[in-house]
Amino acid sequence: MKKQLIIAITCLMVIGIGLYTFIHVSATHQKKSIFIKQQTMEEPKFLTDKKAILYASSPTEQLEKGTGKSMAIFIDKQGSASAMEMAGMEFGAGKYNGEQLYLDARKSVYLLGKNAQQFPMKRDEIRNTLSGYLSSEAIFFSLYNTGFSQNADYDTGVRYGSSSGFKTASLPFYVATAGTMKNQIIVLTQDLVKGNFDLKSVTLKNKVNIKQLASVPLPHAEELDPISSILEDKENYYFVLSYFEDDAKEDILLATINKRTFTLDVKNLAEYRSEEIVSNSLPFNFDNSTHLHNQELYYINGLGEVYSYNTSNDVIQKKFQLNRPTGTFHPKFEQVDFRGQSLFYLNNRKKDVYFLEKYDLVTGEMIEEQKVVNLDKILKSDVKDLTLYNLELLNL
Repeated sequence: MKKQLIIAITCLMVIGIGLYTFIHVSATHQKKSIFIKQQTMEEPKFLTDKKAILYASSPTEQLEKGTGKSMAIFIDKQGSASAMEMAGMEFGAGKYNGEQLYLDARKSVYLLGKNAQQFPMKRDEIRNTLSGYLSSEAIFFSLYNTGFSQNADYDTGVRYGSSSGFKTASLPFYVATAGTMKNQIIVLTQDLVKGNFDLKSVTLKNKVNIKQLASVPLPHAEELDPISSILEDKENYYFVLSYFEDDAKEDILLATINKRTFTLDVKNLAEYRSEEIVSNSLPFNFDNSTHLHNQELYYINGLGEVYSYNTSNDVIQKKFQLNRPTGTFHPKFEQVDFRGQSLFYLNNRKKDVYFLEKYDLVTGEMIEEQKVVNLDKILKSDVKDLTLYNLELLNL
């Protein structure tokens, strides 16, 4: 009897050790498959099955101390997420031109896809203002909120280039917001002492060229904060501002500047009159909060409300509402990106369960929903308090 008991205990121990080994090996394999290395990301066909990329980073305090990290999180067409760790960048972004994906990080920039490679940068940056692609120049770029220089002037850092190489430069002013055009960057600058705004163009050639376009006499300038990038059509530039008056009162303004006369027009896009709404109204991502399609300008706020402005007849309306949860649960990770007549919305409307949804801008209907797996594991990894900063659609 004693011998049988010993044999039984031994068998149980062997089974237990085997089960532990299996679970441990499986978990290790899964972690390796979720977290990829740079050489994997730089494979020529890496982007072929990728549907979207998310950019996530540690909090600002960690980035300023040099201890923070960033994650480039890729979602494939089957809805499976994988990630690569990079040096930390607040408000970092990915930009895709159909062949190459541009990513910026603290000490370098990456080009993935065709001619994939990493480019070390001379100067560290930790706070992105805008990334984009100038199609007529075939140049990727980023603007950075670098801070005050040794001369007490404001310094906006610039990185720009292509597969041939990347350059760095500085703009001697604070950029409140900016927009990517075909051959230039349009920037709205602000005097941090006086509060007034100016519109300038920036072209990126062998040297950076800056041109003053106009002063922008916005009312209540010192109380205004741009909450979108700058968009354009044939006649005008457009951007959205927040006029915050108090905790329970905020107006959302649409500024229109005529490209020929530089005449300014400001309209009320929305009004918020409760503390709860004001505290949650800021967009998920300022760079992706607006979109122009078929003479309609769309704006989405942090409540998931989509507003539209018809550029031909000046009609403003609340178009539709995203499918967000009601009640006590509030999604922690949300990002949006517009493409043509569609709005894509990444969210965790259920705890630790993520979805990528597609909405029709005309009807407001959700027309696609895809569950994203492994994203919860990535966002709960050893990088603490990650924040999602950007969603970029790739190959749909």
